[in-house]
Amino acid sequence: MADIVDALHARCAEVAGEAILSGAEHPTLTLSTREVADLLNHMADLRRRHHDIDLAYRELDHRYTVLRRAASDATASLDRIRAVLEQRTAHPEARARQACTIARFAAQNLTAASLNTEKAN
Repeated sequence: MADIVDALHARCAEVAGEAILSGAEHPTLTLSTREVADLLNHMADLRRRHHDIDLAYRELDHRYTVLRRAASDATASLDRIRAVLEQRTAHPEARARQACTIARFAAQNLTAASLNTEKAN
């Protein structure tokens, strides 16, 4: 399909050169039926590729959003763990259990987000 683009480029350059030499302000370019068909096929191929790239971009953007949200939640969990561990009023075992519970849920959420984005592939 790139051949049609090269052919059109060469033809346009030729017509433009002739127009400059002849002083024509509105040169015309005549295409054969085959060239028009090749050009239309090339345009359709570009449109399909653009659509595929757009879908891939949207998927990556969604995956980014999911992972960013999970990372943000994990950061908040670390802050909660720090706050739990800094409590001096609670029993040390209770603090440890609470911190472990928060860490487990954070790890599960990160794993789920990661698996969710891998399934999208």
